Amino acid sequence: MFRKSLMMNLTMTVAALVLVAVAVPAAPAAAQKFTMKIGTPTPRGNQNEWMARFKKAVDARTGGEIAIKLYPASQLGSIPRSIEGVQLGTIEAWVGPPGFVKGVDSRYQVMDAPGLFQDMSHAQRAATHPDFRDHFLRLGENKGIRGISIYVSSTLAVLTRGDPIRRIGDFKGLKIRVLASEMEVEAMRTLGAAPTPIPLMEVLPALQRGAVDGVRTAVVIFVPFKYWTISKYLTETDVAIIPVVAFVSTRWFKTLPQRLRTIILEEGRKLDQPMHKYSLNERRILRNVWVKNGGELIKLPAADQKTLIAKMAKVGPAVVAKNPELKETYGKLLKAVAATRK
Repeated sequence: MFRKSLMMNLTMTVAALVLVAVAVPAAPAAAQKFTMKIGTPTPRGNQNEWMARFKKAVDARTGGEIAIKLYPASQLGSIPRSIEGVQLGTIEAWVGPPGFVKGVDSRYQVMDAPGLFQDMSHAQRAATHPDFRDHFLRLGENKGIRGISIYVSSTLAVLTRGDPIRRIGDFKGLKIRVLASEMEVEAMRTLGAAPTPIPLMEVLPALQRGAVDGVRTAVVIFVPFKYWTISKYLTETDVAIIPVVAFVSTRWFKTLPQRLRTIILEEGRKLDQPMHKYSLNERRILRNVWVKNGGELIKLPAADQKTLIAKMAKVGPAVVAKNPELKETYGKLLKAVAATRK
């Protein structure tokens, strides 16, 4: 009798468990995770700020569905290796000046053309003009990279190890480090200098040992790397700008569902203007830091500056004449420059 009662109770328990299993819906599967490693060559500064803001915005919209990890100071490899990684899809994103990406598509260097912009804000208006922005950011889409954000971070200056550049003629004969961009190379040649492309992380040692006489880059590089320990002379020519682009791997981007692709593109675009404003303030702060550490900010005399601008305005057309592939994109930039001039 006891055994029969026990069997009846077990049968009823099993039946109840089955009913519960049917009545309660299965727990949803964990949201799929995507990894997004973002690298940049700078240890701190506006490019690092872009990464932090982008991560925060995307995390808020996706609930962490994309696991974003940030790698400053070339932790993912040198600039060329990082760009290769983005093309291959082993690195999902990279943030830096598009002139470094000219090896993927030479048209990315057109914004390095000097003598086009009234100031940084004019350059920003041109860079984000609807007829230019999306065209420019998608130049390398079929070659493994796609831009999702663009902003103008600084103007270019020249630091010299020996005598300072105080007149336009002082450029002549100097060995100046530049980006490996035809625009930057031609600009220095036009002034009688010897342009010398060197990777960012090798520039400071090259300057210390005298392999180059000077460096052409921005205060956002000179200050964090404490270039004032080598030279106090910084000549602000203000004839060219440094744009920054956030690139994603198209191979990786295509693996995302459309919903996440849209978020990536929208949050990238949203950062264009805020990061430009951040960069304007950052530049003011860094210039003050340079001076506080004994550095000198040098401006050319008005007549020399006028001559410099006239010479630099010829650089873009000269480079385009040698490389017809640049013609369409450079033409779009010129139209954007004209349309946004005040």
